Amino acid sequence: MRKAIRFVLLLVVAGLLVGCQGRVFLNLDVPIVVEPARPPYRGETWGYLSYNPRDHHIVYTIGRNNDRRYEPLRDAKVTIIGTGMSVYTDRDGYFYLAGVPHGRLTLLVQHRRVGPSNGVYINTASR
Repeated sequence: MRKAIRFVLLLVVAGLLVGCQGRVFLNLDVPIVVEPARPPYRGETWGYLSYNPRDHHIVYTIGRNNDRRYEPLRDAKVTIIGTGMSVYTDRDGYFYLAGVPHGRLTLLVQHRRVGPSNGVYINTASR
């Protein structure tokens, strides 16, 4: 008898749900924006760029270049290849970049008088 009541109850519920669809539609007008986080690089690099006007040679040094043949490379754009990070040198040819990856980096130096030059390899220091 209990099985018969359960069966009848199951038939009634199934009969009520025959015309129902199993979909739920939600209209949410909320934009979803996913921004990637910046990589947590903790390295930094700095240095001086000097320029020889006779042979258009660029020199990267940690300290100022006191050679009389070289002058500071002012307002040069220094870009780290592969990261897109760039900065301009000051009147002494000095630049500083923080938040760069560790290891060996390649610099691209661009200046209106000198032209693009790359292949300056430096190692980053850690904070």
